[in-house]
Amino acid sequence: MNTFKIVFQRLIVTLALLLSLVIAVTNSHAASSNDPLNLLNQEKDSEEDTVPSFKDMSNRWWNQYQEIEDPKKFESEFAKFVDKLEKAVTEVEGEERSELLERVAIIRNLAQEYKKLRYQKKESSDIPGELVLKETYSVEEYLEINQLIQQVEYLLSQTQDETSRVRESIEQTSETIDVLKVSYLNSVTGSIEQLGVVLNWVNSQLSKVIEEELLKNHEAREDKLNQELLSLSETLGSAKQRLAIEPYPEGARKELIAEKDELDDDLKQLNLKLSRDISETSIGFTSYEILKLDLALTLLAYNEVLLKLERANDQEKLAKIAALESPKDADLDEVKLAIADSEEAIRLAEAEIVKAETLARDTLLSSDIALRQQSTKDIKKLQKLSDQRRQKAQHILRAISDVRATISDNQLILAMLTDIEDKQQTGLNKTWDSVKEFTADAWDTTVQFANKPLFSINERPITLLPLIQLCFIILVGYLVSKLVSFIVYRFEKRHKIKNSSGLYLLHRLIHYLIIFIAAVAGFSALGLNLSNLTLIAGALSVGIGFGLQNLVSNFVSGLTIMFEKTLKVGDYIELEDGTTGQVKEIKTRSTRINTNDNIDVIIPNSYMVTNIVTNWTLKESTRRVKIPFGVAYGTDKDIVKKAALEAATNVQYTLRNVPGKEPEVWLTEFGDNSINFLLLVWVAHFGVRRPTRIKSIYMWELDTALKKYGIDIPFPQRDVHLNIVKDGDKDSSSLPLQSITGESLPTKNDNSKSKDD
Repeated sequence: MNTFKIVFQRLIVTLALLLSLVIAVTNSHAASSNDPLNLLNQEKDSEEDTVPSFKDMSNRWWNQYQEIEDPKKFESEFAKFVDKLEKAVTEVEGEERSELLERVAIIRNLAQEYKKLRYQKKESSDIPGELVLKETYSVEEYLEINQLIQQVEYLLSQTQDETSRVRESIEQTSETIDVLKVSYLNSVTGSIEQLGVVLNWVNSQLSKVIEEELLKNHEAREDKLNQELLSLSETLGSAKQRLAIEPYPEGARKELIAEKDELDDDLKQLNLKLSRDISETSIGFTSYEILKLDLALTLLAYNEVLLKLERANDQEKLAKIAALESPKDADLDEVKLAIADSEEAIRLAEAEIVKAETLARDTLLSSDIALRQQSTKDIKKLQKLSDQRRQKAQHILRAISDVRATISDNQLILAMLTDIEDKQQTGLNKTWDSVKEFTADAWDTTVQFANKPLFSINERPITLLPLIQLCFIILVGYLVSKLVSFIVYRFEKRHKIKNSSGLYLLHRLIHYLIIFIAAVAGFSALGLNLSNLTLIAGALSVGIGFGLQNLVSNFVSGLTIMFEKTLKVGDYIELEDGTTGQVKEIKTRSTRINTNDNIDVIIPNSYMVTNIVTNWTLKESTRRVKIPFGVAYGTDKDIVKKAALEAATNVQYTLRNVPGKEPEVWLTEFGDNSINFLLLVWVAHFGVRRPTRIKSIYMWELDTALKKYGIDIPFPQRDVHLNIVKDGDKDSSSLPLQSITGESLPTKNDNSKSKDD
């Protein structure tokens, strides 16, 4: 698709260029030798003519500079052209001159960059040099060569990517130059527009030749890296032949074991932190993500240590084999076990790399949307945590490179063990014998396990084979039941019957009957005696007539509940006596609910059918909570509403962005001591099952919001009025004190009351 697009664009540009040429030739009054794009008849009569003029630039104006081999001559010759452009720019008046001068400055800088790339080429210093072949190599030296190969492969991959990018850029710049040529032909000679097009043309041409020089450098570097990679690969093969394997140093092994133990402790601590509940805020979520990144980083380090320990074990095994007279004398079982352990360690490390890389890249690609939703108080802390999260992700990507390098080392050591195994397992007969031995062992193990008694029923031993028959019979019964369900469904669909309780009940009864028959047949396959079933059925019929009425009633009620689906596991219900809890089980006799205090309540199914049961989550998973509160008289009701809505918003359980279910504040009454309001909030599904906690949280936030805005919550008040009697009044002793209710209060001279009163 991209190739077609490029070809189509080039075709359009070519057609436009040809059309412009036709128009230019048609409208031109000059001779063909004066055509600015005439590539054949241009002649240079003087030294001044060697400097291209922007008024009649040739299509090949750059060729004369590209052929210059001396850097000083190139600099001087091209400087004349730039000076000529700058002189033309200085003659421009107005605001456009400064912009054009900036373009001239850019052209000078690009010319210096081109000169540097073309005439001052430098050798790459990061490419490892060729190695001198040694007489013998230790394991560490052998692995160092492998690390050099990994380094060269990484550099080669980067160079190839950069080469592809530069090629694409050259193609885009070439298209831009073609478009500028067309614009140049269509512009007025000597105009400011033409001068701007020329500056862009020169700029693009310099950019193109700079990219072409970069492309040459990248291609040369790519060739050198390929040669170096080939040389290192040959050196690695020679070093393998001259390898002197020694046991792994004991000190280094102890250090690895100590590092492993330390990482074990770190993993336990991180898992403990991750198991705790996190705050449902942006800061809490970001902190949780940082913990996940820390865990991934620690797991990578842990797997790298395990790989090194496994490599140490493999090196020990190779050292023991090297001490033998011939590798064929090695214990094949031990070699296979070492190979299996190494492959498992590599597999686990690669799986951890995939998970860690996915986590790191998702973290780096995720945007910090939560930053725009935070207050000024929290945004700095969240920004710091976000920066820390990105740094952790980058550390993970670097750690992945280290683990991959360790995996490469382990694979080299593993290849040596595999070679030893291959040498010991030569010959078709030996391979066939191994296959037969494995098959025979597998069959014998299966037969022994199938005939081994697992348990006994009535002193009859039960083996695996009858159990398989039992499971098969029950499976057949289940499939037959599903077939009946399909037939009932087709019948309902064909006759357009919807929600038929009779058909549903019939279907369920047939299902239970089929399962019962399959269970009886299965137990018969176990060899159990079922001749007493008739006696058991008769005893049950008598028991139902006397003492099992409640049991049958509960059983039928349980079927009713299951069929009507008015209650299901997970619903939050409230009984008539005020008991609330979540439905955990619906059995044939009873229903178990678990209260918020973690107390299990067993309720007979007949009670659930015959009494009123409030199901808070039957159809809707949300619920509206009413929080009454009062404020002092004289308080601005708009401020009260603002504070209450703010308190509701601060609670994480509040349902948001749902039309018709926004928080509301109602003024309900003018009380004796306060103006009474009602805060109505819709609570999300994860808060419905905690009514007391929800109410407490909202009241907590409401109190905080009211204090924030200086709103008082009044307490009950009573006024008491006293009749004050002056000393000069007559009969003052006979005037009683009265309360606000009109009741007389005792005086100090009243001796009719006892001291106790």
